[in-house]
Amino acid sequence: MKKILIPIGMLLSYSAHAQLSTGENYIQSKSYLDYNGTTPSKTSETVQYFDGLGRPKQVVNVKASPQGKDVVTHIEYDSFGRQVKDYLPVPQSGTLNGALVPNPLGNVANTPYGSEKIYSEKILENSPLDRIQQQIQVGNDWSTKPVKFGYETNVLNEVYQHITTTTWENGATKSSVALSPAVLYAPGTLYKNTVTDEDGNPTLEFKN
Repeated sequence: MKKILIPIGMLLSYSAHAQLSTGENYIQSKSYLDYNGTTPSKTSETVQYFDGLGRPKQVVNVKASPQGKDVVTHIEYDSFGRQVKDYLPVPQSGTLNGALVPNPLGNVANTPYGSEKIYSEKILENSPLDRIQQQIQVGNDWSTKPVKFGYETNVLNEVYQHITTTTWENGATKSSVALSPAVLYAPGTLYKNTVTDEDGNPTLEFKN
């Protein structure tokens, strides 16, 4: 299989044939999958478009569906420039031969997705750290069952500390291990990260 990456500078002369959107930043890639003699008979073509800040905004898989229609992944950002929604690829009603699709989500109802929620979503805390508070998976059934993340410190009588002492004997051919009596970490000395799954089962991780 041969794969050709066409630099952006060369795309200006190629865009008339591929019908790519002029005035847009994009990277076009084409993989040749099969040949009929020396003529390529099967190819895979992708065009990734970028906004003025160099961020991806749309990925077009040209004629990628079984019916030869475009399959487009929509990418969007919130008012702070964060990508908090990850959309599933959406089959389109036709093909634009690699051009930017104006409304890639407009055909969702006509696909197997139907009325399902087609994106996963992250809810971030209101701080410069942008830590995830909740993650909601794709699909209507998961919209009320988020994965929750907590960021705290340990509290009183929560985590035990054990110290082991290893003694080597006879030129390191024999060793013994002694375990000290358990003591408790003082409150606020450990980071405590909690992940609660969709069924409400928490997993706790402590770090020093």
